[in-house]
Amino acid sequence: MNFKKNLCFLLTSAAFLFSFLFLVACGQNESAKQEPLQCHKKYVLLSWPDSAYVASLDSILQAEPLKASADSEKTQLTIYSGAIPTIRLPGQKAAQADSKEKRSGGISSATPRSSAKSAESFADNFTNALNAMLSDPTNVANSKIVHAKQGEDLFALLSRAYGKNANKLPRFYTLSALQSVNPGIRLEHLNEGDPVRIPKI
Repeated sequence: MNFKKNLCFLLTSAAFLFSFLFLVACGQNESAKQEPLQCHKKYVLLSWPDSAYVASLDSILQAEPLKASADSEKTQLTIYSGAIPTIRLPGQKAAQADSKEKRSGGISSATPRSSAKSAESFADNFTNALNAMLSDPTNVANSKIVHAKQGEDLFALLSRAYGKNANKLPRFYTLSALQSVNPGIRLEHLNEGDPVRIPKI
């Protein structure tokens, strides 16, 4: 009886050990053959899919309902016929004013035209001086230093240095260009006594 129990135990443990070794051997063999798939790598097609597989894919795709998006039915295109705002360079305003005057028959007051010309000429001069300063930031002949007063922002400082036409300069371009030659100074929030390099006109 005892011998039968031992024999049964040995056979059971041998079967278990054999099945365990078989699973380990098969698992190692499969992992050695398989490699992970990689994106954007071309693989060789070992066998062409049979017609049953292709037919099953077709039936799956035909059964899939196409969902119409809610936005596709409500989409309406409208064309804005008004004036589209554009960014204009300082020299373009004079040409546009001349063309408007020709269309209107030359009826315009001389005072606004002369002030517009002076503002445009100042903007042109400022842009040229700023470009010269940006092209050679180490040349001190192209720039001058103005110290900020209390509560003064950049454009108030420029108005004090150049006059009232400085308020008509393009804000973002002027601020970003001057910030590049004034490192360490926050031009958006000037403190009293901050030295600001500006172009010499």
